[in-house]
Amino acid sequence: MQIFPPTQTSNQPLWEGDSLPPLRMLDEQPVVPQPIAAASKAPITAPTPKAEPKAAKPAGSWFQKYSVVLLFVALLSIPAYFVASRFIVTAVVVQGRSMMPTLKDGERYYLNRWRYLFVSPQRGDIVVIRDPGHADFAVKRIVAQPFDWINLKNGHIYINGRRLEESYLAQDTRTDAPDLKEKWIQLGADQYYVMGDNRSNSEDSRFYGRVARKNILGHLIK
Repeated sequence: MQIFPPTQTSNQPLWEGDSLPPLRMLDEQPVVPQPIAAASKAPITAPTPKAEPKAAKPAGSWFQKYSVVLLFVALLSIPAYFVASRFIVTAVVVQGRSMMPTLKDGERYYLNRWRYLFVSPQRGDIVVIRDPGHADFAVKRIVAQPFDWINLKNGHIYINGRRLEESYLAQDTRTDAPDLKEKWIQLGADQYYVMGDNRSNSEDSRFYGRVARKNILGHLIK
């Protein structure tokens, strides 16, 4: 390969610094510098992404989302009410005058079924029983407990030989047997003797006898 000095004509411009261009090979093409384009004065900014439109919620989406929850709550409410009313608390309305003056006809109370799951019924408790005389329910007061001896004499009640003090009765109230004779009653296991506070207008154990523990439904409370 032969090396030739650069040639120059009068019409050819000088290289940078008004000097001849550097040596080049015979088969090499002359390199002509390209002018650098002027930078645009306008600032270059990144394109702003377009916000995608939110999809419209279909009608009834709230109901569809919570319908299973609502159905589940409704299904649980029925057995919960049944369990609560049968084993915990039940609203009752007093009917009749057998418990006057303590309870009046039409008054509303609550029956606590839960209490007697832990303690036994006590003398003096006002309870709701399955009425043996009418096959329905009645509100009465317990006057004697299992294994007590009851003596009805001279208008008073004696329990195990001692007179029962009943401050809840109206003044001058008498407690007599239906035939006005003296009576002796002994209670066995799980047996109770109940009476209404309105002794002259109450159908109670003096008429239908002892009440079994299983027939006492609960304790009446305000």
